[in-house]
Amino acid sequence: MANLFVKRGQLLFLLSFAVLIVIGTLLLKLPGTMRPGVYLRWIDAFFTATSAVCITGLTSVEIYEFSPFGQVLITLLVELGGIGIMTLSASILLALGRGLSFSDTLLISSLNDNFSLRGSEGLTRTVLHYMLISEFFGWILIYAGALLQGDGVWSSIGPSAMIAVTSFCNAGFTPFADSMASQHHLSQFASAALNILGGLGVYVIYDFVCAWRKKSRLRLHSRIVLWGSASLLIAGTVLFYLFACHNHAKMDWFDAFFLSATSRTAGFTTVPLTGLPSTSIALIILLMMIGTGPGSTGGGMKITTVAIAFAAIKSTISGNRDVLLFKRKIPMDNVLRAFSIIVIYALICGLAAIGMHLFYPQGSAEINLFEATSALTTTGLSFGTPHFLGIGGKLFMIGLMYFGRLGPYTIMLFLLGREKSGHLHYPEERVIIG
Repeated sequence: MANLFVKRGQLLFLLSFAVLIVIGTLLLKLPGTMRPGVYLRWIDAFFTATSAVCITGLTSVEIYEFSPFGQVLITLLVELGGIGIMTLSASILLALGRGLSFSDTLLISSLNDNFSLRGSEGLTRTVLHYMLISEFFGWILIYAGALLQGDGVWSSIGPSAMIAVTSFCNAGFTPFADSMASQHHLSQFASAALNILGGLGVYVIYDFVCAWRKKSRLRLHSRIVLWGSASLLIAGTVLFYLFACHNHAKMDWFDAFFLSATSRTAGFTTVPLTGLPSTSIALIILLMMIGTGPGSTGGGMKITTVAIAFAAIKSTISGNRDVLLFKRKIPMDNVLRAFSIIVIYALICGLAAIGMHLFYPQGSAEINLFEATSALTTTGLSFGTPHFLGIGGKLFMIGLMYFGRLGPYTIMLFLLGREKSGHLHYPEERVIIG
């Protein structure tokens, strides 16, 4: 029975996102979605819809070439992709007062294995409330920044709303040619804050709510995500600034902070990527691969995965057979999953970079690895490569974005469905390593 629900969860996620991408492609081909004189090809509509639904932010046609109507459609696709089709459906049912059926609750609980059946409905409520409240206050700050910069009162409403939604959803779409470089510092800070909030994950926020109500401690998962996010943010800021100083690149502390906050799947920039040294590009690739927290709008291997792997390495070096984090023992199946995900992700990134080179041979190995990783981790940072790709290259990147959004989750569900207690015990034998 449990395997049936897990398979149903896999099918729902794969089909729901695929259907939404198809609908988004058709909507973007409607008359009036582009500026006068601009024609949107079917492959570019497909690419943009996939990037929006998979909350990536990569573009083969610049967003400012879309009309206000087209930008609204893209923003809606990002919002639906960020919140997740099943979670959105559950939230609508709850808003109508119908509640969740037992089968739906069991399904969601099997996906969110950190929470009990009793807490699943509260989790789905938290998804919608947290997203809308964060985006609303973020929009106010971004709009205020636009007004301080001297932009129009009415003309700034739409772009500010789009940036708020895409920032929280870690999508990276902006209606400006230079991403966030020309925006006011208040708007940039609000965007970075929304990136961080969206990257924490709804599990952490739900845990905050439960801990506040019950006056209890945060779960281990939440402490790992918070500690990991803060550590990566600080380390990234310092390293980006030092790398820029060493290579005489133009970057101040705020730009370094913004890049550190957005490199883990947001896709916004305040400085051009072409002006960054190779060391900074390598650091961005590493941060993109690490990603954000589970249950978040971001992608990547996830902070908890990397934290568990580091804890296991530390335990191995210290001669401790137990993997410990915050004075809690991590189950061995979690450790094995973490290393499996890291190895799989590294292999897929390498293969994706090779594939990118086949479709974009004029690009350097560094750029092709960067673009492939950006698509696979649903980050959206780019050197503009999608604009120069043919139909085959764009289809390849579409596949990377789709797998990057749903692949890791589907793999997790597959592993969950394959879990079984062993009845046979085999002899143990050591193997020479190193």
